Amino acid sequence: MAVWREIASSAPGRQQRESLEYFDAQHAQLVAMTTLSFSIVGTAMSFVAMFIPGAIALGWLPAAIAAHLALAAAAVWAWRGRSLLRQACVVGAGLLTLVVITAGVPPAGINFTMGAALCVVAGWGIGSLAVSLTATRGGVLAIGAVFIVTELSCLLLAESIDIPAANVGGLIGLVTVLWVLCLVFGIWLVSSRSRVIRRIVSIGRAHNLERRASETEAARLRDARLLHDTALATLSLLAHSGVGVDPDTLRAQAASDRELLARLRRGESPSPRASGQYTLTNTAELQLGETLEAVKNRFNGTELAVTWHGSGQLGLAHAKLDAFMHALTECVENVRRHAHVSEAHVTLSDDGVIVRGVVTDAGVGFDPSQIPDQHMGFRESVVARIEEISGTVRVFSSPGAGTTVVLEVPK
Repeated sequence: MAVWREIASSAPGRQQRESLEYFDAQHAQLVAMTTLSFSIVGTAMSFVAMFIPGAIALGWLPAAIAAHLALAAAAVWAWRGRSLLRQACVVGAGLLTLVVITAGVPPAGINFTMGAALCVVAGWGIGSLAVSLTATRGGVLAIGAVFIVTELSCLLLAESIDIPAANVGGLIGLVTVLWVLCLVFGIWLVSSRSRVIRRIVSIGRAHNLERRASETEAARLRDARLLHDTALATLSLLAHSGVGVDPDTLRAQAASDRELLARLRRGESPSPRASGQYTLTNTAELQLGETLEAVKNRFNGTELAVTWHGSGQLGLAHAKLDAFMHALTECVENVRRHAHVSEAHVTLSDDGVIVRGVVTDAGVGFDPSQIPDQHMGFRESVVARIEEISGTVRVFSSPGAGTTVVLEVPK
């Protein structure tokens, strides 16, 4: 119970609780199966011994067979459902088997085979209950009671057939050893359960910490992307005195950035539901045409003339559309900043399976393999965004040969 309270306070996730419940069920099944295995092995060894010539009086052989089968049936019944009644039936069937074996002592007297049969029935046929009782409340008292009853029965039966005192000690000692073996195995199973549960809790804590760290990092990258694509882009234009940009366009862009930052500050961009995902209220409510129009307006009045090709009907969900349009905008922005050209072409298409955006320019080009990892404009604002919605980004460029960027997102 202490372990379960610890789990409830430190790892309250439904999935982990279900995993622990499943583990508990499997552990209980393992304990029951181990108990059954010990009992069946002991019963089977004694059953086989009954057929050794001279082990038992022939007239008692049918009764001995029936008693062994009854003990095996009681063990199977106890395995199918753990209860006090079922366990008591195992004890009763085991004691009955001991009585039948001693009653069938041949005229020549007890022999080694008969003694071994008595030991395995008492030590494993009945002693197997020590495995399952260790996992129950009050198990120690129950084990002690059954052990004492078994040992006393063996002593009384040994006296009834006049076993020499020296041999009685060996008989009781072997039965005790077999009981201890069952008890040790049961204790090991119970302790292993606690160890595994604590390990599951530890793994769950580590997973939660890693998940929170990942979400924190994703939120940081999300904020960095937004700032890079909006406010920092506007500040870059201001730092260059707005060269190549119409003053009205620059004012409109600054006003749009101010509105975006204000809405973020008011909490209209919730914490990401999954790493890297976010939805702004204003973009979530836009239709594709309006979103595309906003992108087009961003570059109107700049020194870059963007020619748009293809249909504006792209069948993407809001989250995917938002990421796709942000990445597309950043590609065009990179052309404006770095390609040293006055014209770019953007082609949009939707074949029912893949939504594709192609940004092409005939500018200075570059070597895609030389893009530094810390380059926020392409690594994060384009590649990371598209990959997070299961898309791909391909870049075709070389110095002096222009650039083509292909964005592909599955529907």
